Amino acid sequence: MEIVIHSAILHVLDTHTDQPILADLLLEPEEQCLRYLSGHLQRAFSSEEARDCRFRPDSWLLPLLEQVEDDFIGVSRSIANRWFSLMQQWPAIPCADGLFVLAEVDNVPCIAALKLNYKTTWLHQIEHTSGVSNRLVQQPSALPGNTGKADEAFFAALDGSICRVIEKKYDIDGRKSPYLCQHLLQAISGYSPKEKLEVVKAAAAEVNQQFYGSLGMDEPAVSATLLETFCEEPESPIPTTEEICEALYGEVPHAKEAFTKILEEKDLSPTEPIAILPAAVRRMGKQKLKASSGVEIQVPVEVYKDTSAIEFIKDEDGTTSLLIKHILL
Repeated sequence: MEIVIHSAILHVLDTHTDQPILADLLLEPEEQCLRYLSGHLQRAFSSEEARDCRFRPDSWLLPLLEQVEDDFIGVSRSIANRWFSLMQQWPAIPCADGLFVLAEVDNVPCIAALKLNYKTTWLHQIEHTSGVSNRLVQQPSALPGNTGKADEAFFAALDGSICRVIEKKYDIDGRKSPYLCQHLLQAISGYSPKEKLEVVKAAAAEVNQQFYGSLGMDEPAVSATLLETFCEEPESPIPTTEEICEALYGEVPHAKEAFTKILEEKDLSPTEPIAILPAAVRRMGKQKLKASSGVEIQVPVEVYKDTSAIEFIKDEDGTTSLLIKHILL
């Protein structure tokens, strides 16, 4: 993925004041600032929590997107004002600085916004009175560091075709729920890559229980199949649900049909791409098993099917015992 930054501006969204502090001038294109922006944009866009959404036809933002290239500052101020109003309406939304960027993401012109929620950190303060006094003071409005990440963000293609959102849940009208997609962007939220993968694994678990009972593939076996089939090469193509179905169930038509039906009920079509991102690969690489006694172990998926290393034994009471072989003490 390539992100090219053209312009950026910073607005202060601190609800301890009555109005947002909106900038009139763009950020200076200093090298360190651009590296900071680029790193945060890259991490936000490629996050496994980022949802691909679509704008509602009546979204207030769609007409503004057509004006971004001619009036980037004005559009960013309008969005920041509306964002600030929502933060005043729902005080649980944290204060933040809003970084707005005009950029190209893989050659697609976009406006991006990073909401950098304030963090409390410590600084030293030097005072010269009768002597030098060095004090520790709290800084309540620090921003994430170079390797941090934006708590909330969105990327909107200027033609309205793409909307990618990272959002958090806050106390909205008495219950924990997200607000960014529905209330700020007026868009319809889709699945994030993490959520898509969880839906696929849950569908596989349901099919296994339905057709195979306790003899079907459990979650570690599903993870092992996904890793072996789709994640062996760093630049492996993104699989579709249909390809995952084929890898899991091969020539078992009734299981394939049930798997596809469950996913379609969850609004995942056979051609839906299921990105297995590095964070998911790390999670699936080791499966955690927990006994009723509270003992937990992690089993690497590459040895999961190796009966010379471990063996799963089905007990008469329906539980499973694990035999670990060749332990070196």
